[in-house]
Amino acid sequence: MSSRQITIIANWKANLPPSEEVALAKEIAESLLGALPKSGLPSDVRVLLAPSTLGLVPVASLLRREYPHSALEVAAQDVSLSIPGAFTGEAPAEHFVGIAPAVIVGHSERRRDHGETAEVVGGKLARAVAAGLAPVLCLGDDLPRAEIASRVAYVEEQSVATFAAAERAGCSAARLLAAGLVIAYEPVWAIGTGNPASVEIAEGIAAGLRSALNREELPVLYGGSVDAASAAAWFGTSTARTSLDGLLVGGASLSADRFATIVRAALSAAGSAQ
Repeated sequence: MSSRQITIIANWKANLPPSEEVALAKEIAESLLGALPKSGLPSDVRVLLAPSTLGLVPVASLLRREYPHSALEVAAQDVSLSIPGAFTGEAPAEHFVGIAPAVIVGHSERRRDHGETAEVVGGKLARAVAAGLAPVLCLGDDLPRAEIASRVAYVEEQSVATFAAAERAGCSAARLLAAGLVIAYEPVWAIGTGNPASVEIAEGIAAGLRSALNREELPVLYGGSVDAASAAAWFGTSTARTSLDGLLVGGASLSADRFATIVRAALSAAGSAQ
């Protein structure tokens, strides 16, 4: 049985208003109650719900008040480059402290729709770590027909540029890793298409990043058209785990039943299923 923790993150993006996010969180918690051991979510499986910024507080409050046994947590979808101050509309990292222990940084949609460069993403990583948040760094390629080696080289180059930017912002790679950095490989060509990358591709990326950072225990998740029906393939079994450490789930996380199926697959792979 592997001792590596499996992390599942539900990224709800901007799909739901806060009231519906609270309702969905309640559905997910209720759906998981029968799958969890009596002691609650085991330490080798971590589940985070990432609602909208407006939904963070009510979702976190619901989970802590009504479902503390579930150990479900929340994560922020993004963080500002700014410090607290006169910055209208911004969400500084410090404002998430005590609400969300982790934050997604550099999602492909932020890079695409808001022009977030490696410099911006690196700066956000530094701001998150300075505030005490664990960053979930999204990296990915837009090479649908490339060989695995080409993908690995592309993503490694992306990571090097991002870590260099974080260093310039005052956060070294060592500090990022010590803060609990998680990397999510999300191939741009797979997101929202219903056609995920293969486990082989994702494992190749994970191996390349761990080698480049000289950190064999670096947690690497996969994200991009994750399907509940095939979730188990990403984890393997309790006696033959894949080298991946979890999933960043988009559309499938908007259904309590589908997301609960993914979590149950993780519990089974961790050897913790009821």
